[in-house]
Amino acid sequence: MTESDKIINDLNFCVIDLETTGGNAQKDRIIEIGMVKIKNREIHSTKSFLVNPKIPIPEFIQKLTNIKQDDVADSPVIETIIEEVIDFIGDDIIVAHNISFDVPFLNGVLKRLKKEKLQNKVICTNVMTKYLIPEILNSNLNYMSKLFEIEHSKAHRAEDDARATAKLLIKYLDIFSSKGLKKINQLYYPRNKFELDRIHLNKQETSSQEVKTLLDTFNFSVTLTIKGKRGLILAVIPLENPKDESYFAKEILDELEWEIITVRMLHPYLDGLFQFNNHYSKYPQEIAKKILGYLQEKIGTSESEQMLNKLDFIISHHLVSEQIISYNFLNLNTNMRSLFKVPAQKKKFYQFLIGQINRFENQQKGRRKNTLHQEVAPLIESYLEKNRSSGDYLFLDRKMIKSNRESTLNLIERFAQDSQMKIHFPRTHL
Repeated sequence: MTESDKIINDLNFCVIDLETTGGNAQKDRIIEIGMVKIKNREIHSTKSFLVNPKIPIPEFIQKLTNIKQDDVADSPVIETIIEEVIDFIGDDIIVAHNISFDVPFLNGVLKRLKKEKLQNKVICTNVMTKYLIPEILNSNLNYMSKLFEIEHSKAHRAEDDARATAKLLIKYLDIFSSKGLKKINQLYYPRNKFELDRIHLNKQETSSQEVKTLLDTFNFSVTLTIKGKRGLILAVIPLENPKDESYFAKEILDELEWEIITVRMLHPYLDGLFQFNNHYSKYPQEIAKKILGYLQEKIGTSESEQMLNKLDFIISHHLVSEQIISYNFLNLNTNMRSLFKVPAQKKKFYQFLIGQINRFENQQKGRRKNTLHQEVAPLIESYLEKNRSSGDYLFLDRKMIKSNRESTLNLIERFAQDSQMKIHFPRTHL
């Protein structure tokens, strides 16, 4: 058992979920409580209550939860069960998928009864999700259950929500253990160390050969960001097929005085080429030419920038399911990415496209701008020429976008649904 396992397994958690008549902890009332105990990273016991709120349950809450007024008519009032609830929680760390909602409701009951507020430490799996998957646009429990293949058949029912949250927490605890958690405090503030799409390798602990051996195990694309002293970026290497390209990464590492490598899961590969471009002028000249030459040999180079001068927008699937990335070639800043969740945000995405077109036509007066280095642009051109019909990217023309809103929306939604992602992120992660 590792030190991380010992730290985590010594902790006891009580996952809670409440269904209420509304979102105001002062005025609204609890109608259902679900609680799940976790010990040694396993579900240990559960308890749930239907609660008579003594006020009408709004129609939309009845539809959301499927809890009708008659269902709670003979249920106990909160005052008669609150002690049992508090006793079940005990001294455990309280966990919820939106802790800022659930705990205030319980504390509101305790305050009305002139009892001491809960003093337990708390963890929010919703907040934790945003630390572990920084680019996720939707972190609600339904969606997270789908991404991690957690059974969650009765959303907005307290016991089922608490059980799904408990299973999500256990998955996160396993991840913390595998990534080498060293302090309990890192559970509460897991920033810059536990992101699921990246790992950081220190030269004091990892050799170039060990980096190559690690890359040989990957069946997904990655970028290597290589840093020297004081965090200076020495190189970025996009690897489309790490098993076949790890030898080249080792060659570069052997030539550099590197301190830290960040390995990051990559999708789409175009994004890796953009990352290579972003710091190109800062690399040691010999290294820059060597990586560029390698990529040119692999991808090829175009003798013209005909496509770059005609492209308007390119859409790609993001690493996170149901999210897409938009690249604006009318004003291409390779440091920036625009993310949207489709279909939920498809209308918002369309308005974004229209806004970018209006800016191009009105502010830029039809003049294209981009931040591609002169040496790198032919590489990007060649890559796009080869992948135009691959299905990995959707090419959108601004005239079509402006003239046919519904066709554009339908095209975007079909593209988002046709994702053939080989990486099942975040179930597969670094």
